[in-house]
Amino acid sequence: MAKNISIYIHIPFCVRKCSYCDFLSFSASKDIQDRYFKALINEIKCAGPWLNAESTTYVVKSIFFGGGTPSSVDPAWIVKILDTIRDTFDVAKDAEITIETNPGTVTPESLAIYKKSGINRISIGCQSLNDNELKELGRIHDSKTFYDTFHSARAAGFDNINVDLMSALPGQTIASYKDTLAKIVALRPEHISAYSLIIEEGTPFYDKYKDVIERDLYDIEDDLVKEGVVYKNDMQSLYAENDVFNGDFIKNNNIKNDAVVKNNSGNIPAQDVIQAEQVLRTSDNASNIVPLPSEEEERQMYEDTITILNQNGYHRYEVSNYARNDGDYECYHNKAYWKRYEYLGLGLGAAGMVADERYTNTDGIKDYCAYWYDFGICDKTRHSEDDLDEGNIDNNNIDNNNIDKHPNIDDMTDSNKSDMYALRPLLEHDKLSVDACMEETMFLGLRMDEGISVSDFEHRFDRKLEDVYGKVIQKLEKEKLILLDNDRLKLTEKGLEVSNVVLSSFLLD
Repeated sequence: MAKNISIYIHIPFCVRKCSYCDFLSFSASKDIQDRYFKALINEIKCAGPWLNAESTTYVVKSIFFGGGTPSSVDPAWIVKILDTIRDTFDVAKDAEITIETNPGTVTPESLAIYKKSGINRISIGCQSLNDNELKELGRIHDSKTFYDTFHSARAAGFDNINVDLMSALPGQTIASYKDTLAKIVALRPEHISAYSLIIEEGTPFYDKYKDVIERDLYDIEDDLVKEGVVYKNDMQSLYAENDVFNGDFIKNNNIKNDAVVKNNSGNIPAQDVIQAEQVLRTSDNASNIVPLPSEEEERQMYEDTITILNQNGYHRYEVSNYARNDGDYECYHNKAYWKRYEYLGLGLGAAGMVADERYTNTDGIKDYCAYWYDFGICDKTRHSEDDLDEGNIDNNNIDNNNIDKHPNIDDMTDSNKSDMYALRPLLEHDKLSVDACMEETMFLGLRMDEGISVSDFEHRFDRKLEDVYGKVIQKLEKEKLILLDNDRLKLTEKGLEVSNVVLSSFLLD
């Protein structure tokens, strides 16, 4: 019997890196992009024989182009990658195929190429419709550019569009956030991802707001301790010891950290009132650093999101993801992550999970190209960094016949999975224990509104859920953070508000 699998393709290139972004992305010359894509195509070709080395048949149910900004590169490469995937794998006729785009990086022509290639879902990184907020984020677009992109996607025939929104932005008010939300709802996209800004170490935003972040963490800790949700020593160890809760797991597995966001309805004020509020908030800060919303304001934004979207025909199916009620618009690819379905990660820094083995490709583009394209093509011993940057190395045009085969590509059917992990350049590789698989099943599955199936858990692990987590579940039920609804275990609204803390309870000793 064939097994379903998803494929994530990482396109690391973007026009300009945003001030808050800590994903693996950067701008690069056309020369470097071309060499990267030729290497990526070789990796895709090798992945098919590798995946089927143990005589397991797979059907691809979803393909997701993420980044970076996939729409910033020559669309001919996107077509070539899809053609290679179809030549290498059995792709379901109804497979969900998504490409991430940013406003201003698509044209009617490129959208038509995407549509013809079989891409059937577009994700547009709007983030905000307030130009002051977009400028503060370092985005390359304004609100008008977003509208142009959205309408162009509709005109190209795309009837499954996601819009990404962000809350808790510098200078953002409850009023400005609700204004953005109302305008997006009026466009009737099929899907909305609404997530809170997470300021990650190593970004310009972190340097800018470091002192504020540290202060707010102490405030949140005090609130949770006062509410009896967690003991103080739990908070001290939670983020330090567990990658899953400090963002590394989410980032390394190509998932936006949509963690604990919130949203309530009300009248949308006039635009001049919104701008006036932002001016007052900015001028009130002596350091000239645009202030972040308070914890209370961020919570209100979260509650407003839930209320406004529910009132306008959307349902939440995961902490930060909403789908329109009049069709099947929940993102299959994202749900594959939350349900621990198998998936391949292909490309620079991409992560995958096959047969309970997680891996992450190298995040060094020279190492990646040196292995998958041509040993030495991106090696400093053969070409200087200036050669890479200035595009002094000759490249053939986009044609399968001109792509050098990896030396082992024809022998890949003779390799088993373990050999493949040993050969390829990886950042991480981990064969998960049964305990680790149970932990992941809980803290990923409970992000979804439907929660987890008790019977599925018992079927998968041959152990009763109550035997593994009985005491934890009883404690969380007593605190009204979790509920058992027939066969489904799920978080309550109160539990969702502090989901990271609640989910940490399912880590096994």
